[in-house]
Amino acid sequence: MLVALAAIGVPAAVLTATCVGRSCDASGGEAVRVPFCPLPETVKDGIESGFREGRSPDVLGVADGTPVFTDVDGLRIPWPAAGTLTDPRVPIVFAGAGVAGDADVPDGTTLDRVAPTVSDILGFKRDHPEVRSGTAVVGVANGELPRLVLLVGWKGVGSSELETHQENWPFLASMLDDGSGTLEGETGSLPIDPAATLTTVGTGGLPSQHGITGSFIRNGQGEVVESFLPGFPVEDGQIIATLADDLDDANHATLVGLVATDERDRGIVGGGWYPGEDPVDVVIGDSAAAPLAVEVHLTTGYGADDVPDVIGVVLEGRVRAMDRWTREIVTEAERATSGSTLVVVTGTGSVEASRLAVPDGELVDAVEDAVPGDAPAVAVTVAGGVFLNQAVLREEQVTGQVAVDAMLSATGPDGERMLADAFQGFAVSFARYC
Repeated sequence: MLVALAAIGVPAAVLTATCVGRSCDASGGEAVRVPFCPLPETVKDGIESGFREGRSPDVLGVADGTPVFTDVDGLRIPWPAAGTLTDPRVPIVFAGAGVAGDADVPDGTTLDRVAPTVSDILGFKRDHPEVRSGTAVVGVANGELPRLVLLVGWKGVGSSELETHQENWPFLASMLDDGSGTLEGETGSLPIDPAATLTTVGTGGLPSQHGITGSFIRNGQGEVVESFLPGFPVEDGQIIATLADDLDDANHATLVGLVATDERDRGIVGGGWYPGEDPVDVVIGDSAAAPLAVEVHLTTGYGADDVPDVIGVVLEGRVRAMDRWTREIVTEAERATSGSTLVVVTGTGSVEASRLAVPDGELVDAVEDAVPGDAPAVAVTVAGGVFLNQAVLREEQVTGQVAVDAMLSATGPDGERMLADAFQGFAVSFARYC
């Protein structure tokens, strides 16, 4: 087996890392650390689904007993964890025109099934389904064709927040009662970064397919950039088209709008994926102004004819406030379209960090201390890993393994090791050999 794998070019380091054959046996009989493979299956599956070679961090990590988070504009996004610290559950709700109220959305339905289900409700067949993991939830479509699709994302919200404060979301509860949905949906990938999960909602594919693996990615030129940075080249955006992109390409009369809190929310609708595609009508601002921004969109023709239009809305704030804003937006959309509005509400995943959670700073400091020289070795930190400054590593003649070892040595306030595992990206790429 080793000979065969070597013949097809699998590196010896990978064979050791993935414990193929007897490649994990040390010469002295002592145990050799095997990265990634020993992690719980659910964690491995989530990380694989959230990883895209060339886009993801150079070194990834999984928290141990103490939760670890990365702060992105005030959102404390958790790192994947080996135990039960990461809760991937999210609400997924379909309501309004085109939805069969008695349909069952099974527990465990993942966010990549949202776009295919909306496509099914619209009676729209997308090309190249093989590039997307998601499939339609059977039975949700009732045959009615809505004129407007509202895709609403509650940023930083998972099912745990809703369960803790059930009195704070009466409107979402009413949509669950009248439509079809579940509080036991799942993001489908790790880490739970809103930039990644919103793009999963928009495309119907997982981050391993659409390439927006987090708030920052490495682009085709090797630079670490913000996802959907203003003015970004198309090739630096999502790798596969969103449903809104496909609708616009099929019928240029389709209008696509976005009301969001950050440019990194763009993945819920995409835009510019096809040559000649009409630009997305974008409003970026505070969520308190989202109902007014949607109302303005509705005055410009959204939902006014039988060609379906799409408005993506990404809200951020307290659950009670997001529930109220959603009610105001849906009420106005239904009034403007005479009830011909399909509403989808999803959470992007919980960022409700435990009071015991620690920031990622100790991990970064450990890497900087381990890499010689004064230049910063860590380019950017994201939830679940670090992007390394490759020029610095070349200059100092060290590899990413130095960062791996340093992160594994980092300890939290309790003196215990922060990470259960750390590994370079190739360990995920070759996970099939586990």
